[in-house]
Amino acid sequence: MTDTTQQQDHRPVKSKEPDGWSRFLWWLAAADPEVLADCRADRERYRIIGLAVLVTALFATLAWGYFFSTVVKDDLLNYGLALFFGFAVLCIDRSLIAAMQRNGKVQVLPVAFRLILAITIGLFISQPVVLMLFQKDVQAQMVVDRQKKMEDFRKQQTTYNSERTTRLRTQLVGLDKTLADREKQVKDYKDAYIRETDGTGGSGKIGEYAIAKVKRNEYLKAEDELRQLRSETATLREGPLAELALIQAEDSTRESAYRATLTDGFLAQVEALNTLTEEKPPLKQRYRLIVFIITLIEIMPLLTKLMMPKGEYDARLAAITASSINESELSAAQQKQLQQHFTEGAGAADKEVMDHIFGLTASARRRESEKLVEEWERADGRSFRKLWASARRLLLLHKA
Repeated sequence: MTDTTQQQDHRPVKSKEPDGWSRFLWWLAAADPEVLADCRADRERYRIIGLAVLVTALFATLAWGYFFSTVVKDDLLNYGLALFFGFAVLCIDRSLIAAMQRNGKVQVLPVAFRLILAITIGLFISQPVVLMLFQKDVQAQMVVDRQKKMEDFRKQQTTYNSERTTRLRTQLVGLDKTLADREKQVKDYKDAYIRETDGTGGSGKIGEYAIAKVKRNEYLKAEDELRQLRSETATLREGPLAELALIQAEDSTRESAYRATLTDGFLAQVEALNTLTEEKPPLKQRYRLIVFIITLIEIMPLLTKLMMPKGEYDARLAAITASSINESELSAAQQKQLQQHFTEGAGAADKEVMDHIFGLTASARRRESEKLVEEWERADGRSFRKLWASARRLLLLHKA
């Protein structure tokens, strides 16, 4: 009874059937589930590798989703593009992990390529992540940047139109100056006339006498000329004023078009982020730290695969691979031997047939020849060609 109990205790424990989640993580880790199911010690290791690939893919999906949200306004298209690029990163991770080890040896080229790819992706994806983390500061900086851009644009417009506007305004100033001088002259005539009538003028008489009448006539004449000058000046001012209004309208149209280009898109946010990093050193340090962390996340599946030691699964997989290669080589060798044996047998058979064809004795050929001649004579010798054809067939293709 005791021996039976000990035998039962030493029986191999049947491995538990893996669930769907484990198989999915193994698939992400590019592992063979049929081989890994029997390697209890390595199951958890490849679950961890699968989780690393999954986390990297989810992170890439979120980063790409935020990036496309700044470019694409359609939510459905945004989700589709984010899922597609996240799945692309997942496939890249699986393919590179699968190519890392071949015949038990770490492949340097896939590792180096993955590191370069991870750094590139990390540098790009870090932009959306930093924009998400510092969104309020970036939005505030974008308002300041837009104001600066509008001011610079207005200065450019002013410089572009400075020659025309200066010329037009000079014309208007000249017209206004001429009109002002004439108005001052009319006012002087009027004041002189009033002084002559109230006795404060040169004659010293109160009332409208000869000198006062002369002053009045000069004042009235000057006032008529002023009215005519005002009318002429108003007509002359219409051209420059219309041209200045046209310039202003053109500037307003260009400004509206330029303002429409100042959106809250990804490039505008990146420019604002660059401005913040240049003006605020603490933000620049945190930006570099975030880029470094994102790069670590991107290469996390690779590092996980490299840091974990080899186990039973690797040994079994190497043995299965070596066995498959040996079977293929043996099958190829057997196929080659069969082909060689077939060639040798076919050659021997062909030799036997040829020996049989040309191995007739002279007496047998003579008997056959006499038989052919007799048949030809019975036919009154009418077909010599037929006789010759039969003779040739007898000599070359005769069968026993």
